[in-house]
Amino acid sequence: MSPIAKFVRTALVAVAVAAGASCASYASAQEITPSQLAAALDVVRTSKTSQGFDNVLPSLAGQVENHLIRARPDLHTQITAAVEAMALKLADRRIDLDNDIARVWAKVYSEDELKTIAAFYKTPAGQKFLGLGPQVYNDTITAVKQWSDRVGAELLDKSREELKNEGIKF
Repeated sequence: MSPIAKFVRTALVAVAVAAGASCASYASAQEITPSQLAAALDVVRTSKTSQGFDNVLPSLAGQVENHLIRARPDLHTQITAAVEAMALKLADRRIDLDNDIARVWAKVYSEDELKTIAAFYKTPAGQKFLGLGPQVYNDTITAVKQWSDRVGAELLDKSREELKNEGIKF
C-alpha cells in the first residue's frame, strides 16, 4: 500500500472517529441512496482513496501465477501468458472496488457530509493535503517517536529517583 493510501486511510479513520457515534449510527440506520452512493464515489475518486489499491489485481495475478507454476513448473510460459491475459480481462472489474469502498463511506457519512468532504478535496487546501499528507504523516510519526523517547527517558529517571528516595536501589 502506498504511503498516500496509508495516510489517507489513517486520516479517514481520524475523521470518522471525530464525527462521533451519532453520525455513524444515523448513517447506518438509513438505506444508502443512489445519490449518496454517487457522492461517496466522488469522495473516493477525489481523495484518491482507492489509488493505493491499484496494485491489488497485479499482486493477485502474481500469486495465482506462482501457485500454478509450483504445481506445474513445466508449463511456466503458458501459465504466465494465461494468467496475464485473464488479469487483463478482469481489469475492468477495478471499478467494483471503488464502488465497494464508496459503500463503506456511504454507510458512515450522510450525502451532505460526503459532498462536503469531496468539496474539501477539490480545494487548494484539499489538494495540498493529498500532496503533502504522506510527508506530514511521516513527520508526525517521527515527532511522536521523539516525544516518546524524551518522555520515556524522563519517566525512567524520575521513577528510579522516586524509588531511590524510598530506599530501593536498581
